[in-house]
Amino acid sequence: MSALGAARRLWRQALPAPVRTLAAPVLNVALETYVRAQARKPHGADQGHGPIKVVGYFQGTHGIAASARLAVRAFEALGVPVERLDVTDAKLDWDGRLTAPVSAGAWIFHLNPPELLAALACLGPTQLVGPRYGYWAWELPRAPARWRRDAALVDEVLAPSRYTADALKGAKSPVRVVPHPLFVEDYAKVAPAPRRAAFQGVSVFDFNSSLARKNPQGAIAAWAQAFGDDPDCELTLKTQNGHLFPNALGSLRRLAPANVRIVDEIWPYDEVKSLIAGADVLVSLHRAEGFGLTPAEAMALGTPVLATAFSGVLDFMDPESALLVPFRLVPVDDPQRIYAGQSWAEPNLSVAAAALTRLREEPELGARLSAAGQARVARQLSPQAWFETLPAPVQAAARKARGA
Repeated sequence: MSALGAARRLWRQALPAPVRTLAAPVLNVALETYVRAQARKPHGADQGHGPIKVVGYFQGTHGIAASARLAVRAFEALGVPVERLDVTDAKLDWDGRLTAPVSAGAWIFHLNPPELLAALACLGPTQLVGPRYGYWAWELPRAPARWRRDAALVDEVLAPSRYTADALKGAKSPVRVVPHPLFVEDYAKVAPAPRRAAFQGVSVFDFNSSLARKNPQGAIAAWAQAFGDDPDCELTLKTQNGHLFPNALGSLRRLAPANVRIVDEIWPYDEVKSLIAGADVLVSLHRAEGFGLTPAEAMALGTPVLATAFSGVLDFMDPESALLVPFRLVPVDDPQRIYAGQSWAEPNLSVAAAALTRLREEPELGARLSAAGQARVARQLSPQAWFETLPAPVQAAARKARGA
């Protein structure tokens, strides 16, 4: 048993549960300090061998889980042996899962710094031999100072967009832009959901990702400005986890006119893609996106996208492939307190409404955007294009494993 594991066991045995609860904040600080110190020790970054190991929350329905699954899928599509380590239940006070050193051609953690600490504690920070990479997502213009310092826990930080990479400037390790890979051939097989109206829009978000950041209120307002309550024009807000924020969900329902339906349910993601594929437009009037995976997937599905011209989406969108909405920067105001400080975008809803009206009245515009969006995603976000953005040691490890 590791020294950390022995200390944990002594802690649990020596103190009653109420005392442990009261002292937990102090213990967590001590554990974080210990894990950071252990993770910064030499770990054979140039001695790793064997398959690439991707560590993440593979069972989740959120973006960070999707990024881990996409990375594994891309390696597999390129014929690269890869192993996945699911640390969905990892906690900072777990015993190290690995009792002996384990080598990998590369360790890629699709986990933000707080979750990365828990995963390192879970696996054993001194047991991971080989180069380490952290794939981090952040949505505001400046990442927390703690994140930038914790870049020292990995050999390089991988960011999904230039926007996120800029937010991590000053990090204690190099930062590289590695966008998410997509599989256009998969999206071509998605059957569109049955039509409900002559003109259909869809907006997809998770209450856990901040209602204020995703801004479905803006989508509702733009839709109402463009179409009033015309039943031939229906907007579907597909969300999840609204039950955790009943007041916010109730407020959104009260705001929605009759031609805006709100579906707050957890669906299999194939159903979500089918919903997007059946729409005439995906509306993303976000205030900030680290990457914008849903808009990218909509483009891959051939669904025109109306999006705020700000943050991560600009890496794969331009005026030829999407309807981009101008904005002004405003102070962050998030009633859920997920985000605070700094600034983000306030999209121009009048411009968004005019774009929606034009899209309905000019079917050829939708066709042009659909073709251009699919072509752009196929060119920029294919598995091969993604592979070429990876660090040289990861590419070398992949080629070696593939040739073994």
